[in-house]
Amino acid sequence: MTDRNGYSVLIISASEEMRRSLRSFLDRDSFSTSANAKNAEEARRLLLHNLYDLVIIDSPVPSLVCHELALDITEKGGSAVMLITDMASYTETRYRVERAGVVTVPKPLEADMISTAINITMASHSRILAIEEENRRLRFKNEELRLCNRAKWALHENLGMDEPTAHRHIEKTAMNTRMTRYAVAKEILKEFE
Repeated sequence: MTDRNGYSVLIISASEEMRRSLRSFLDRDSFSTSANAKNAEEARRLLLHNLYDLVIIDSPVPSLVCHELALDITEKGGSAVMLITDMASYTETRYRVERAGVVTVPKPLEADMISTAINITMASHSRILAIEEENRRLRFKNEELRLCNRAKWALHENLGMDEPTAHRHIEKTAMNTRMTRYAVAKEILKEFE
């Protein structure tokens, strides 16, 4: 994934010339590491052991259904995917993958178009990652609230505390023990349930 030096990228293409050309479009300040795969076996091996910020697939790749690989990568999450395809299959391919967030680019490639596509892909992916992080944060907050409410109910049932007193008890215990409210609520539930 992203390190302090920039994004990591995997380029999957049967053509050495295309791999070299695509690397030349990557801004040296933004992309720090790149890996290459020339066939399906190499691509799967690299994807199994590494997570890349950007995966660029130049279709066709021998023994690989490129749009299916693009969908698999986006389903697993963590990587932005750009799929380059010939003009004859561009519309059909784009239709198959665009809902998953895969950016599709038709051949022949033009320098401005590929640079713009890379920038759009990374910008969109960054936004998606931010939304996913916010979603995780909200799910945790919701779980914490649910757990604290259960703990307050347990304090009410077992110790006769009213809701404001139970709330203050959880807050004060969290502050005094340097634990989160979530951890305190779990301890209370463990004690009373």
